[in-house]
Amino acid sequence: MARVILCKTQPAKTSYIFPNTKIEVFSYEELCYYIYNNMALVSEEHIGVPFIQWVRNELKLKELADKLVRTKEKEGSDLTDILTVILTYKEYYSIDEVKEFILQRERMKNMPYEKTRKLQADGFLRYRKYIKALSIYDEILEKNPDMNDIKLKASIYHNRAVAYANNFELAPALESYRKAYELTGNRKSLYEYLLLLATMKDKSEIERVAKIYDAEGMVEDIYYAISDAQKDVVGSMDYHRLEKAIFHYEKNNLTDFSKQLDVVIESLKTEFRSQME
Repeated sequence: MARVILCKTQPAKTSYIFPNTKIEVFSYEELCYYIYNNMALVSEEHIGVPFIQWVRNELKLKELADKLVRTKEKEGSDLTDILTVILTYKEYYSIDEVKEFILQRERMKNMPYEKTRKLQADGFLRYRKYIKALSIYDEILEKNPDMNDIKLKASIYHNRAVAYANNFELAPALESYRKAYELTGNRKSLYEYLLLLATMKDKSEIERVAKIYDAEGMVEDIYYAISDAQKDVVGSMDYHRLEKAIFHYEKNNLTDFSKQLDVVIESLKTEFRSQME
């Protein structure tokens, strides 16, 4: 999981892996945290027989497993009822927090299709499943070319741009940021547009474009952000591997150069494959 979670129950030796995000949970507390923060990504098929067996055999929570079976078999029960059984079994979340969860679930039931799908796409975006997120954003836009909710449409384009940018597809990312800004005039979309453009063009061009959008005040912040990002890249493992590869190349140690480069390429391939799972 993405944060440290204090576990009071016995952790499982074998994790449960949510099929669509590939996120692993090892404890009841991690399970609750995942469900509470990813309600749009959890479907009833995820709480099937394998999941209940995991709760019973790995978490050693027989009573919870039995409650889940009874709830699923109860006429009229739905996913909200099933997830509420999990969240209320122990006191990881307060009564007020569980009530808020139920309220949000009920709101989701009444949401238009495009809003529900956007929540799912946003969830995949958080977990760096950029290709999955992009496919949903594109699906929404294709099915709703005349979407009346301009704010929602702009948000879809903005997040679509984030997914494209993280997948190193810079041209469609720029276009999506531009569309997001044109729809609502959101300065955050404009900032991200100029920031991405600054990685591709020289500073004089960025200053020229910023002036067109009356955003000259953003330029200094953009180059501070790029400088900070460069420092992060320099500290990354792949950067050090590339440095080693270049060192071997300059020394004409082509065998070692090839080995180091293969490691970097394999790392990038692994990250890309994880999006496809």
